[in-house]
Formats: sequence, structure tokens, C-alpha cells
Amino acid sequence: MDALNAIIGPRESEFTGLKGQVLRYVGAAFFLTVFGLFAVAAGNRHEGIVFITDPLSDVLFACAVALYPLVTCWRHLAKMTAAYRAGEPFELAGVVLALYGRDEAERVQVERSAVLERHELVAAMRAEGTDEVIARFGRDGAYRMCRTFYVAVIAVSAAAFAFMLVVAPF
Repeated sequence: MDALNAIIGPRESEFTGLKGQVLRYVGAAFFLTVFGLFAVAAGNRHEGIVFITDPLSDVLFACAVALYPLVTCWRHLAKMTAAYRAGEPFELAGVVLALYGRDEAERVQVERSAVLERHELVAAMRAEGTDEVIARFGRDGAYRMCRTFYVAVIAVSAAAFAFMLVVAPF
């Protein structure tokens, strides 16, 4: 196995970046959808528990759509807010970084791509992009933009969850 790893070299995980987030979301949605279908099947098989399995499947289907983005944004918002209040550097939301820090990140990629390993290059691009956003909007402005994005995703996810629960009985 060591010989094979030496030939192949170090590999990156497929669960990094945007691709990783999409894979985790789809995986969580699939998991919850399958359990929702198991609940429906159990209710169809045993009619005595249908009063439990039908609402349970509705909740699981609603969770499949809305739970992952809601929890992820909630965690990122809490982590970012704690770092901001402590006066420490905080990680910007990917959307804010992509919109306003792209120029500096691309410059770092052009200048350092031959010198740095892939994970070091991504960290350097993220750091320089973050510095550009903070220089442009200030620490408070960058925090407010990220907080607004996270709160908007949480609100949309909660609305999607509520909508699915209201529509499910019909």
C-alpha cells in the first residue's frame, strides 16, 4: 500500500470547498429522504402507526431541504460573531470573499502557485482576499455583510422548512 501511495502521491479530500459543501448537503438530504420514505413505508405496512409515521415523514422531508443550510449558517454565524466580539480575525462568508476579494486572491495565485502546495495556496488566497475585503469595507462592514448573508440564508431555510410542513398535508 505504501508503494501505491508513493506512486499516486498526496490526494486532496473531495469534501473541501464548494464541491464538498454540495456533497455534504446532498448526502444529508438523501439520508433524511430515505428515512422519510422508510417512515411512509412503515405507515403503509402497519396502519396502526400511520398517525405517527405520516407527520414524521413530513418533518423528515422538510428537514432534507432546509436543515443542512440552516445549521451550517447558524454555526458559521456563531463562530464568526464570537471571533469578531473577541477582536480576533474571523473567517468571511465565501460569497462575500468571492464577490469582493477575488482580485487579490487571483494575484496571489498567479504569483505563488509555483511555490506553494495546493492547501497552502488556498490558505494564502483566502487570507489575501480577506485582507482586501477588510481594507475595502473595514472590519465592521465585512462583519455586517457576512452576518447579513448568514441571517438571510437562515431565514430562507426556516421559511422553506415551514412551507414544506404547511404544504405536506395537502
